[in-house]
Amino acid sequence: MTYETTQRVTVSLPPSLATYLDEYQKSHQLSSRSEAVAQAIEALREKQLAEEYAEYARSGEFVDLENGDGLESGEDDRLWK
Repeated sequence: MTYETTQRVTVSLPPSLATYLDEYQKSHQLSSRSEAVAQAIEALREKQLAEEYAEYARSGEFVDLENGDGLESGEDDRLWK
């Protein structure tokens, strides 16, 4: 994982989480603790996004693809072929 720019942050962890972070870094051959923390934050972001999509789908507000989304009859057929 490579980022064009980075920002330094300081994080304090309980010893058990710091140990796990080091073990994770080594077992996944990551270059640094920072890379392991970045992966953890990315995983949290993906989890939150998945939860938000699931909630949106449950709300019934999502677009109904069967209705052609405003296209004239038959126009949507060309898009999917």
